Formats: sequence, C-alpha cells, structure tokens
Amino acid sequence: MKFSAAERTRPTLLDGLVVLAVLAAAGTILFAFRPETGNFLTARIVLDNEVVAELPLSTLTQPVALDVPGAEYPITVEAEPGRVRVLHSDCPSQDCVHTGWVSRSGGQIICLPNRLVITVTGGTADADAVTG
Repeated sequence: MKFSAAERTRPTLLDGLVVLAVLAAAGTILFAFRPETGNFLTARIVLDNEVVAELPLSTLTQPVALDVPGAEYPITVEAEPGRVRVLHSDCPSQDCVHTGWVSRSGGQIICLPNRLVITVTGGTADADAVTG
C-alpha cells in the first residue's frame, strides 16, 4: 500500500540525502568566498586619478600628517596606527572633514572639490550588501 506525499509524516532516506547535499554545497560556498586573513591596512591617497601617497596604517607608530600636494584647496590628511582622516580642508562643503576616522578595509573618504579619494585597503573586510 502506497501513501501519497501529503499522508507521509516521517522523512525518508532520500530527504536526508537532499539535506546533506544542500549543507555540503553551502559549506563549499562559504569556504570559497571567505575573507582574506590578516590585518595589514594601507591608506591610498588618490588625487585626480593619480596615487599621491600610500600610508601603511598597520605599521605606523605615531601620528603622521600629510599636506596633499597639487590639491585645488589646501587639504591635510592625518594617519594614526590603524586609521586615517582628513584633518583640515579649505574646500567649501567640508564633507571630507566631517567623515571622521576611517579604519576598516574598504572605507573611503572623498573630497569632491579637490577630486581626492582616500581608500583603506587590506585587512579583513566586513560583509556588506546593497539591495534595491
């Protein structure tokens, strides 16, 4: 006597195999896309699509201030061990100054009037998603 799927109450061997296959696939995907290990952070300062400086944030022992040469508005970048910020800028909006400290991989500070981008790279990036 055969029972229909609606009448069955216990999982079968095939159900167990499907669950194991799904778990194995999920584990493989998580392993393949795991973040890189290490925490060596670098701040890359780019002005008009040209790299002006790279500051090794992980190896700094004391604060460093850098006046960015060639910027339309005078701008000073400050870096400390593990983080970076725009200390001072004469640009009109001051958005770059208000951004504050950036210390995570993938973090950016952007000054549109100066066409300046500061990007922190390396280390372990936090998972992030954009939906829309």
